[in-house]
Amino acid sequence: MGFLAACGDNKATVSADKIANEATADNPKPENNGPKGTPFFMDTVYNFNKVTSGMQLKHRYKFKNVGSGDLLIRNCQAACGCTTPGWTKEVIKPGGEGFVDATFNSTGRGAKEGLENEKSITVEFENSTIETVLLKFKATVFSTPEENEEYEQNNH
Repeated sequence: MGFLAACGDNKATVSADKIANEATADNPKPENNGPKGTPFFMDTVYNFNKVTSGMQLKHRYKFKNVGSGDLLIRNCQAACGCTTPGWTKEVIKPGGEGFVDATFNSTGRGAKEGLENEKSITVEFENSTIETVLLKFKATVFSTPEENEEYEQNNH
């Protein structure tokens, strides 16, 4: 299960050190006393283009471990509660592949003329030559006719 942060000041936090120090079946630990892994993402920015409010949008950012050691995603944190990350939980061996999923709930995030939304997910790695990677996406969200009508009724 991924980490969900809320929009605004109501952010839930999980200590990355706590996650890193608790090796379990769900959170394996790579070998930290040898060579390090290096994530190479196929893309770090994605554009959903024009969408309608209410759509659940998902993009999978894929990466390959091009380093010479094991690699682990320690944590992923979305900048806003409208975005939910998911990620590879297993140790990624050299040459292996992993992913980070971004799921964006566009409900209520649009306007009649379209409203550009830019969101991000911070990916933290363990036993890596790169500690963090920032993944971004954007979508221009158009409100539904029902949302437009409700807006007109409430503001006139």
